[in-house]
Amino acid sequence: MRASSLLRQGLVMRIDRRSFWFLDAVVELRENLAVLRSPDIEVILNRRTHGLEARELAPMLASLCEAGLIRVKHSETDALVRTLPEIESALAVSSCKPGRYSGFWYGLTPEGGAAWESLTRPDWNRYSTSSRRRREVCIQAGSREVAEAEFAWQSMEPSQVLVPGSEVWTVMRPWPATYWKTLPMGFQVRYRWAR
Repeated sequence: MRASSLLRQGLVMRIDRRSFWFLDAVVELRENLAVLRSPDIEVILNRRTHGLEARELAPMLASLCEAGLIRVKHSETDALVRTLPEIESALAVSSCKPGRYSGFWYGLTPEGGAAWESLTRPDWNRYSTSSRRRREVCIQAGSREVAEAEFAWQSMEPSQVLVPGSEVWTVMRPWPATYWKTLPMGFQVRYRWAR
């Protein structure tokens, strides 16, 4: 039986406040394990800490792995770790020095995403992301209306003047909204800007 089926039946680990913190922290992007033990975790993640003692961290991650809610893998080799001893070793070799993150990262599995969704009930039609590369902006959203609103807001940035006629709209089928969540459709606009 798939973990998502088990989740619906309530047969997978109980997700308490502390477990939820680990799922919620990686909804949009995976995170380096070293961040979880960093004294600067609240600054790095811009959120309250998980509140666990150092000795509690590896068992928590191992239980989330065992439940199929998260996956821990090496950033370069894609080696997966899952057991308590493996996760303890992964924590020891991971680093989050500014500009030089290395080692193991964790992220949601589809089942972990489903568990997070069951608790938060997100409206994916209102979800949007944006990225900037050099002189181009890319906005993606779950609905045309949200994409248009984000475009209107971002293209008004005084320090980044929209190059007239540069916007290109695309309907994406399917749309990879996050690294773990794919939706049937999304909307994208790319445009160039100048100073």
